[in-house]
Amino acid sequence: MTTARAARRRAAFDPFQPVWRTLTSVRFAVFFIATLAALALVGVLVPQVPEAMRGNRAAITVWLDGQRSTFGPFTDPMYRLGFFEVFHAKWFLAALAFLVVNVSVCTFNRWAPTFRNVFHPNHRVPESFFERAHNRAALDAAAPAVVSRALKRMRFRIHVEDRDGATYVFADRYPWTQLATFVSHLALILFISGGLVTWFTGFSTDIFAGAGTTTPVFAVSSPNQLQVRVDEAIGKFGEQGNPLDFRSRLTIFKNGREVAHGTTTVNDPFKYGGYRFHQVAYFPWGAELQIREIATGNTVFHETFSLEETTAAPSITISDGAGRTLLADTIAPTDFLSAASGALVTVPGTDRVLWIGIRAADGKAWQLVAFDPKAGGQGQQVRVDEGATGALSGLALRFDSVTALPSAVGVGVPGGAADTLAQLIVPKEGAPSLLLVSAGQPAISLAQGQATVVGPYEYTFAGQRAFAGIAVKRDVGSWFIWAGTAMLLFGLALTFYLPRRRLWIRIDQRGTHIAALAEKSGGFAKDMRTLAARMGVAIPPELQEER
Repeated sequence: MTTARAARRRAAFDPFQPVWRTLTSVRFAVFFIATLAALALVGVLVPQVPEAMRGNRAAITVWLDGQRSTFGPFTDPMYRLGFFEVFHAKWFLAALAFLVVNVSVCTFNRWAPTFRNVFHPNHRVPESFFERAHNRAALDAAAPAVVSRALKRMRFRIHVEDRDGATYVFADRYPWTQLATFVSHLALILFISGGLVTWFTGFSTDIFAGAGTTTPVFAVSSPNQLQVRVDEAIGKFGEQGNPLDFRSRLTIFKNGREVAHGTTTVNDPFKYGGYRFHQVAYFPWGAELQIREIATGNTVFHETFSLEETTAAPSITISDGAGRTLLADTIAPTDFLSAASGALVTVPGTDRVLWIGIRAADGKAWQLVAFDPKAGGQGQQVRVDEGATGALSGLALRFDSVTALPSAVGVGVPGGAADTLAQLIVPKEGAPSLLLVSAGQPAISLAQGQATVVGPYEYTFAGQRAFAGIAVKRDVGSWFIWAGTAMLLFGLALTFYLPRRRLWIRIDQRGTHIAALAEKSGGFAKDMRTLAARMGVAIPPELQEER
């Protein structure tokens, strides 16, 4: 007997039943969501590895060394546990996937009773419900037909039943809105699923390229290589220098073949093949330089490079004794000394050559420094503060302002030093020019569009080029997010603007007794005032509006 009973227990045991009970438990769901929220809070409070460093072990090691002052001996264990990369940790992603399963199971488990409650509601309630319900009202007696007609005008669906000498009416309005809970649950599932899809299949990279240049999107060895050519980078600015519009014209190549072209802006990305090309930056200071070897005719250098640094240069005005302006220009430095940086300047209309430079006086204010090499002696030197005028060799030198010249250090031009300095000079009128300065060699001044031969090379400054910052992204999960957002808003709108109302009504000689569930949305008293008005009976004092 005992053996048979044990065998029946083993046969009746379902190993999935405890799992199902756990997944459908509200307490477990609350506990799990709270735990997940706490882990997410760790990802907010604890510094996270910068996105640009992810995958670079050397960079992460240096970054972790900076965290040791805060976390001490716990730094390495925290990194191994993923506390510095919470939102990329496998255990966090697994927890999100489990939450999707948990919500899905809970939703499925609630479907049957919710479906019955919506489409097959309980028409009868105990008689005590009319006396104890939180929401209840008593109106004057009226004919059942009058009550039914009033309820239908209020968009209620009714069920009428006569029993025990009374007429019982069940009135139900907007029952289907109770299904909005499933819409909200599905929205949550879509949100989490979208995040997981983005993590596993998403792609994001940034491109910083000059006009006329082509840049690969993936590693060169990728079989699905995409290349982006910036045909033109456009920036429009207001009178105060405020940006008005940034846009770039792009051409997309796939495996060397042109496949698309279009325009991208900050708010309107260009799209191709599931990828979005967003304009995220605009940089106006760049230069295109071409160098050709004269002996062979080969192009040995052709690049468009950005001028991300600046060089301080004085803007001056030189006048003669009669007050005539001889020179008004910005002096790009070619000599960089410990005390000042400047260049030799030939004064037009005279035989004088002056060395004019700039220095930071006391490390703060700028000061013009000038001397006449031919005159010699300390008396032929002058130092002028910004906005002031000084005299040198019979000439008046006014220090108008300091100009920041867009510059780049380390331009690897053939025949120049490894630290060649390129400076872009943009006059108020006319075309810009490019100045190349290499240590121990004469400076090379290049006018836009004109070939200049220096030694065995021919230099051509093609012109100023703007740079565009383009973010290339593919995010299939974004569609899940948008769909989830729409469903969540739809579900909330149904819940708050079309709340379900269920009324149980008993009509007898004593009057019309109405009871309803304690709906969270409220509005019971308002509905009762409307019902009384449509029935043509008096509104009880307890239901009248306060004035």
